[in-house]
Amino acid sequence: VISVKEILDSALLLTEASFKNNYINLLLDINYDLTIKGNKNELIEAFVNILNNAKDALKKIKNEEDRLIYIQTKEIEKDKKVKILIKDSAGGIDEKVLLRIFEPYFTTKHKSQGTGLGLALTDRIIRERHNGEINAFNDTIKYNNKEFIGACFCITLNK
Repeated sequence: VISVKEILDSALLLTEASFKNNYINLLLDINYDLTIKGNKNELIEAFVNILNNAKDALKKIKNEEDRLIYIQTKEIEKDKKVKILIKDSAGGIDEKVLLRIFEPYFTTKHKSQGTGLGLALTDRIIRERHNGEINAFNDTIKYNNKEFIGACFCITLNK
C-alpha cells in the first residue's frame, strides 16, 4: 500500500528543476489521504514520463505565465478507485496523433529527442502492472480568468 501523494511528490521532485528552468507553473489539487496498492518506483516512472512530455510541449508556449501543469487526485468511493488527472496548457494533442500516443516507437518529437517509448511504457505500467486505466484527451484549464486547452491524462488505479 502506497500513498498517491508520495508518488506524485517523488515524480515532481525529479522534474522540479526542469520545470523551474522552463518557467512552468504547477497547480496542485492533491488529496493527502489516498492510498493504492502498487509499485511506487514504477508509478513514479509513469508520472515522470507524462510530466516530461507536458514540459516539452509547454516549452513552445511563448508567454511563460501561461505554462501550466494541473494535477488533481480524487477518490471514486463507490468503485474503490483513485483518479489522477494531469493536464497541461500547451494547446492539446492533434486528434490523429491522440489515437497513437501509447503505441511503442510512436513519437512526434525529432528522432534525436524521443524514442516513442515513454508513453508506451507508462501505458504498460498502468494497465498491465497495476490493472488500471489510462486515457488521454484534450481538455481545458481555467486559471487567472483565462481558459487554456491542453492534453489531459486520466489515470485510474485500484485502492
